[in-house]
Amino acid sequence: MKKALLALGLLPLLAACGTTKQAKLNQAVFDTDSAYHALANPMPDVMAGKVPGVALTDTQKAIAKRASQSVFNEIQSLETSIEGGDSITQTAVSALQTDFASFETCWAGLKTGTTPDACAAIGGSK
Repeated sequence: MKKALLALGLLPLLAACGTTKQAKLNQAVFDTDSAYHALANPMPDVMAGKVPGVALTDTQKAIAKRASQSVFNEIQSLETSIEGGDSITQTAVSALQTDFASFETCWAGLKTGTTPDACAAIGGSK
């Protein structure tokens, strides 16, 4: 019982930790990382031709790999900074979110047989 009351008493302190600007930036990186992994999860099956109705050319596969790797590297760099206790900037997080949105558009287009301009924006080419 005492442990439960202590835990409840500490709850406001834990909530306060997540309200700083840096905590919000960190959380935005973690949220983008989760969204990236959800989006990229089917990529190996698509690349292997195991998804009915989706057939990528070799060029489209190369574009998808470069675009995915670009966003992954950006996420990893920010997460390494966070884990090292370093501050990250709003500019870096905004750039990540913009690049993730481009990757999302690129990947969606590639799966439908088109190569959107968004692919070129994040390291792929058209």
